[in-house]
Amino acid sequence: MIWGRMRLTIWTFLAVVAWLVGGAGPVAAQKPDLLPCQDWRLFQDADFIRHAETMLSLNPCVTYEPLIAGGVEWRLVRLQQGPAIPKSAPLVVVLHDNEDAALVGALSLLAIRNVQIVMLDSAENRHWGGLDPNRLFVSPGAMINNCPFPQHLDARFANAILRDWSGQHPVISLHSNAPGMHGDGADGRGSISILGPKKHQRAFPAAPNPLHPRLTDPDNLIYITGLTAAPSAGQSEVVRRLRAGGVNVLYSQIAPEIQDCSLSDFLTLRGQSDLYFNVEVEEGDNASAVALARRLLFVLETPQARLN
Repeated sequence: MIWGRMRLTIWTFLAVVAWLVGGAGPVAAQKPDLLPCQDWRLFQDADFIRHAETMLSLNPCVTYEPLIAGGVEWRLVRLQQGPAIPKSAPLVVVLHDNEDAALVGALSLLAIRNVQIVMLDSAENRHWGGLDPNRLFVSPGAMINNCPFPQHLDARFANAILRDWSGQHPVISLHSNAPGMHGDGADGRGSISILGPKKHQRAFPAAPNPLHPRLTDPDNLIYITGLTAAPSAGQSEVVRRLRAGGVNVLYSQIAPEIQDCSLSDFLTLRGQSDLYFNVEVEEGDNASAVALARRLLFVLETPQARLN
């Protein structure tokens, strides 16, 4: 479903430029205590129709919120169990509207925990108006030479996505990816795999798990980030437990000069990488999306329990 049209004016452009060069700092988004719930059945959203049975069982509180940032009109969708915003729960983010397995994983978390899901309605497309929403996160003064949409960078975008986040609980971002690795000689189309770490990444393959063999598929993994060459002590413990439970982990070192304005890089450069976790699954692998998301939540919220 298409919400509005692209809007870019010279005044918006000048305001963004002024902010990027330090002329204006980002305005803190207001943090409400309640969401004005709307009935999800009133909106012919393709995701809601596709997952109508799940939505009926969850009956979530849903809000649609317009956002103009960087001269673009976006539509944010928030889902949670009731009107009260959960203050002590992970924030679950689905940025790409065409990644259905990612949404399935997010809904599976909402079924067992009062998280807030933040997603973007972009008419079932990865991009909106030619923009990748996962390349629009930036802090004042950041180096943006590797960010593909510099003229659309606007602090209001990140502020809106993270508005209700506590800053103390995890951010769980969910994505799905094409199978394999492009150029692997086996018709691979993807760009992320536990078998293809880049020079600034470290792969931590999982121990085989015969009860859940799909979890150890190279395209299914938890992606984490940091400023150092190796995971922090806290991250290392999470990595250990996830690997023991049959979950691959890929760690990526982020540097200011190569950051790409993704959510992962944004939080890492703010010193919050220990709170960021990205669930990556092969496109269409809904079962693995559910399993990885729930196993990650289990590890994060029950650190002393055994992961079977």
